[in-house]
Amino acid sequence: MSYLVLARKWRPQSFSEVVGQEHIKRSLQNAIRYNRLPHALLFSGPKGVGKTTMARILAKALNCERGPSIEPCNKCISCKEIDLGNSIDVQEIDGASNRRISEVREIRENVKYRPSRGRYKVYIIDEVHMLTEEAFNALLKTLEEPPPHVIFVFATTEPHKVPPTIVSRCQRFPFHRISSSIICHRISEIASAEKIDIEEDAIRLIAHSSEGSLRDALSLLDQLVSFSTPPINVKDVQEILGLFDTHLVLETIDAILNGDLKKVLETIHKIYEEGSDLKQFYLNLITYFRHLLIAKLTERASLVDLPDYEWEILRNIAKNQSISHLEQLFDLLISEQGAIKATTQPRFILEALLIKMAEFKKVVPIEVIIERLSSLKKEAVRKGEIVDEKVAEEDREDIKEKIIPAIRRESPVLAAILENAKIFLKDEKIFIKVLQFHKELIMQKNYSDILNNCIQNCFGKDFVVLTNGPESYKEDDLVQEVLKIFGGKVSYIKGR
Repeated sequence: MSYLVLARKWRPQSFSEVVGQEHIKRSLQNAIRYNRLPHALLFSGPKGVGKTTMARILAKALNCERGPSIEPCNKCISCKEIDLGNSIDVQEIDGASNRRISEVREIRENVKYRPSRGRYKVYIIDEVHMLTEEAFNALLKTLEEPPPHVIFVFATTEPHKVPPTIVSRCQRFPFHRISSSIICHRISEIASAEKIDIEEDAIRLIAHSSEGSLRDALSLLDQLVSFSTPPINVKDVQEILGLFDTHLVLETIDAILNGDLKKVLETIHKIYEEGSDLKQFYLNLITYFRHLLIAKLTERASLVDLPDYEWEILRNIAKNQSISHLEQLFDLLISEQGAIKATTQPRFILEALLIKMAEFKKVVPIEVIIERLSSLKKEAVRKGEIVDEKVAEEDREDIKEKIIPAIRRESPVLAAILENAKIFLKDEKIFIKVLQFHKELIMQKNYSDILNNCIQNCFGKDFVVLTNGPESYKEDDLVQEVLKIFGGKVSYIKGR
């Protein structure tokens, strides 16, 4: 007997055996149970997640000699014929190779006749989006007024390509990618039943690489059994898939973040000399940079399919990095995707890209810049308050508490200036110490009148405005830091 691949050998034969599509199973079983099954169903979703399998199980459940039943018996003649693919009443049609109007017209003619053995004629059209426009138009009339004994099941990986006129006549069932944890569990069960010796980390990598497709995962497992010497390990999976040792990827990321150009170049050289695929390494780098961002943003390891030790490594790397910096590096990495994909010399582009990333200076987040700029005035005022020792006195908060609320009602701008000023009482006068440009603002007639009226009403005293001039900026650390960030210099307007 010829060898039967694992994906076919372990193909689910009943609803209970289907994994990862609980919402679809429940909907279909309830539709059968309560006799509410639509005449046309559209199964959409990624490849290898069970669309055609579910369609076959539905056909068996409807035509089972013990049914219609929420589970087919898989023992009667009808069930066995459907399993073998030679049932007259259940036809599977490949939409890619039977896409012309002539094939659809043939279907339209045959639906008139009642099923020969079962209760329903079931037409399963896989990759239905491949039908021509004329073929879809030919289906419309049948879908609008189908005979009661006909069920159409359309399966597609690209539902957006199915005309809206067809979609509107179907009940849609969206299939999801199967989670890595479910795929891992299923592979473990099958490996145990088949006596396949495989390490747990290898199973996890197979599940991750399958991208939610159980069929792809089982096909890869089949290939590994032929390729590897037991036990199957992570290195075997990496060789088959052309993946790289994750330690090499993680070391490269660490070198980039530490600005270690020598390490970055040595990595590229090593991969090139070994004859490995640099484009695949680039894709792995993108994947792990994405994981790094997630490790920075959340502690939920469930958002990535990684072993615990790799997740901890990424968390430790992310700990000392800002989100802004990681985002900027990730943007740089993504921006070269088209160039690397198209080039015949990926080494040169990858070297230039990784060097640029390693030399990319950490940019201060805009929130930090704004915060520093807003505190600049306060710091500058505080540092300029001790120049005139003869006049300096302790700041009088009680004076501020009385005059600032009154001033705020007249001028919020003036009140804001005074909140950061030093105000004290000496020689029966109220002294206000501010920066030069604030003094000039206060001494404008409209602001000066407001300030004078409030002080006279509250204390019955005169006031004096003092300043240390713009020189108080020159040695200010925050000013120097802002100059460093923006690459500028301090300039003063003549006369101030």
